Amino acid sequence: MPRRRRISRGQRGLTLVELTVTILLLGIVMSICVQVFITIGRSVKTTDQVSQNTDQARLAVQQIDRQVRSGNVLYDPLAETPPGLAMRVYTQANGDQRCVQWRVTKSISGLKDGILQTRSWSESWIYDGDVSGWRNVSENIINSSASPAFALDGGSGFGDRLINIRILVNADPVHQKTVEFTSSVTGRNTEYGYSKSICNSIPPA
Repeated sequence: MPRRRRISRGQRGLTLVELTVTILLLGIVMSICVQVFITIGRSVKTTDQVSQNTDQARLAVQQIDRQVRSGNVLYDPLAETPPGLAMRVYTQANGDQRCVQWRVTKSISGLKDGILQTRSWSESWIYDGDVSGWRNVSENIINSSASPAFALDGGSGFGDRLINIRILVNADPVHQKTVEFTSSVTGRNTEYGYSKSICNSIPPA
């Protein structure tokens, strides 16, 4: 009579219950791994966006610095629109005499808030039509009327030639720290030959 061979535990296959549990565990592990990868991807994307915005804002402050230092006529940012979030200067930077305007978009119809923009025009733009379009320089600017981006310092001993710049950048104010760029720049010490109203004529936005 043939002997019945005993199957050891190591030779047995998986039962349906064991297979189901294994699949469920693998599914849970895979789900956790996918969520981790998604979170890392979002974090990298946000970090890259913040880095780009801060780099752009820093370059913008440097550009404004050059324009003001080469400028003969500065306008009070509190008299601009929006107050404290825009500025005008008549500058001769790079040998090009132009009116330059900067602004942080805030409650401007049809525009997203928090974009730092600039444009320029010739002093005779009404006749030659030489007006550049608005150019976006940096996003996620969180300046407001309570924390203006531009301020003319009239009590500094420099007359109306010192402008304080303070640009605040934050892509996610709830979870990230605000990056601040500041500069105090003095325009040229003479307005000889330049009327204070040289950039009073502002092209339509």
